[in-house]
Amino acid sequence: MEQSLSAQEIPVEDIATRDFVLADVVSAKKALLLPKGVDLSWFGSAKKRLVQRLKSEGVTHIRVFAEKTPSVRDLEELIQRVRGPVKQIDRALACQAVRQLGDVYRRIASDGDGVTEGLFEPLLSTGHILAQEILSSQAITLSLYKMRQWDEYTFVHSLNVALLSGFLASRLRPGDNAFVNKITTGSLLHDLGKAMIPLHILNKPAKLTDAEFAVIKTHPIKGFELALQQGISDEEMLTVVRGHHERWNGNGYPDRLRGEAIPLPARIDAVADVFDALTTNRIYKEAESPKNAISIIVGDAGDHFDPGVVRELLLSLGLYPPGVIVELSDGSVGVVVSTFPGDLVRPTVMLLADLEGQENSLHLVDLRESGLYIRRSIKSVDKRTLDQEELAVNGLVEGAHKA
Repeated sequence: MEQSLSAQEIPVEDIATRDFVLADVVSAKKALLLPKGVDLSWFGSAKKRLVQRLKSEGVTHIRVFAEKTPSVRDLEELIQRVRGPVKQIDRALACQAVRQLGDVYRRIASDGDGVTEGLFEPLLSTGHILAQEILSSQAITLSLYKMRQWDEYTFVHSLNVALLSGFLASRLRPGDNAFVNKITTGSLLHDLGKAMIPLHILNKPAKLTDAEFAVIKTHPIKGFELALQQGISDEEMLTVVRGHHERWNGNGYPDRLRGEAIPLPARIDAVADVFDALTTNRIYKEAESPKNAISIIVGDAGDHFDPGVVRELLLSLGLYPPGVIVELSDGSVGVVVSTFPGDLVRPTVMLLADLEGQENSLHLVDLRESGLYIRRSIKSVDKRTLDQEELAVNGLVEGAHKA
């Protein structure tokens, strides 16, 4: 594997706007032109002027990290070279869940209220298996997926929310495997009501009108009614579908429940739903880093979200979740690969480069033992991408969502 994040000395003409500066850039007269750590994306359309300025000061080359940050697949390979295999959610099972969600959405969109009895049964079975995978996985955050195709967003989002909800449920109710199973499966179904929302509203890139938002707000009830029609009677699963947009302060929908009147399954799903939405690119917004997403959610604890569920998210992922690229106190750079429950700021980091920017022989540093600390986060590893070839084999890409 070619390491995606690497130190390079490049001509100033080749600066990419996703690079960041590895060492101070100074003029011949020792004036500081660019400080170490500057993210060149800040310059945007001013990149040309920046290049001209650097050349006018006699700077022909600068040291940067390459513009492509590691994918999670790259990160997995790096970890395995040092630590060995890390148990994650089976990719074939993830593809199966996405394919089944796509099938269900298409049937609902085409048949409306007249969907065939038993339509959800394959998906419910997959949800049960996913729950078992969650209980045995060592790296839930490395098992979150992203699709390049806009049409597949809703399906993959539902998978991600199921994974994270099941993980949080396992932490909030340790040993209660039945609860984890119900939350995971209910979360797979949580957005099914959106299959009955017109696509011109659901996929609108601009701000929704009040009337359009009112239509969007019907999807929890529509999904709840569909679940009942399909014979789902478990209260915890049903409350995930109906209540995942309720808010701790009572300003949610559809029932404007407040605080602990909102069933715990819905409170768990609400946090997972927003975390995945924040960390996924959409046509109307760029993804937040996991660190920023956690900060946003923590800021809304006690307002939008149950503080207890948010606390568990924070304790589980830390302030620097796996996949965040960080600079350490000695100037070295690495990727967070795992966190320790209850320790928010001292994860395990895989070093990629030392303080001179020289590529390191890869090794792990446990910040609880090294004496080092995180100075700042720099970038985030892209969410893992389900291969188009894999999805095609599973019959999803060819029949993309046309509802």
